[in-house]
Amino acid sequence: MPLNLTDFNQFYAINKICGQEKQRHYLESLGFVPGARISILSELHGYYLVMVKGSKIGLDKSLAKKIIVYAS
Repeated sequence: MPLNLTDFNQFYAINKICGQEKQRHYLESLGFVPGARISILSELHGYYLVMVKGSKIGLDKSLAKKIIVYAS
């Protein structure tokens, strides 16, 4: 399921990153790689604060939709 449809403060594992090559490369450089654990901490006006690999990163809704996760 896309990251934007997950529950807050629950950990998931990244299955794959969708989108254009430039967007995938950008997300991978931030640590969003398959197998990494991820959690949504909060959401405000379409922007998400997520934790991945121990770092807090802000994403907009369009990027969150491109991250496909599964329950870990």
